[in-house]
Amino acid sequence: MQKTTDGWSEITMPKSNDEPWDMKVIKNRLFITTQSGIWTRDLQGGIWRNIKVEEEVVKFIKKGEELFGYTHRGEAIYSINTKDEKKPEKVFDAVDFIVQDVDITGDTLWIATIPNYSWEEMTIPQKR
Repeated sequence: MQKTTDGWSEITMPKSNDEPWDMKVIKNRLFITTQSGIWTRDLQGGIWRNIKVEEEVVKFIKKGEELFGYTHRGEAIYSINTKDEKKPEKVFDAVDFIVQDVDITGDTLWIATIPNYSWEEMTIPQKR
């Protein structure tokens, strides 16, 4: 639903058979992850775009203005560009771990994994 001058209006996704798994809003852009990829919509212009991902991203993690997504069993994390429709970049592949949480400080991405709950420190290349 989106608030308009006349009240609330329903926002529908372009593919009616897609089931939304998670959604986040960052800087007036809506991000919804589904089985067909990540749908993004400019809340002012109302144009939907689909971003293809190598694996199904089932959950978003929003840290400030950064958006990450992790896959079904939490085995991989993707960095999702919130400014345009560039393909998400896989930044972590947890072979023997499951990703529990992430955080970001400056140019360092902190990834908490289980079962042994260890922190993996990774330097993030600065986006231009």
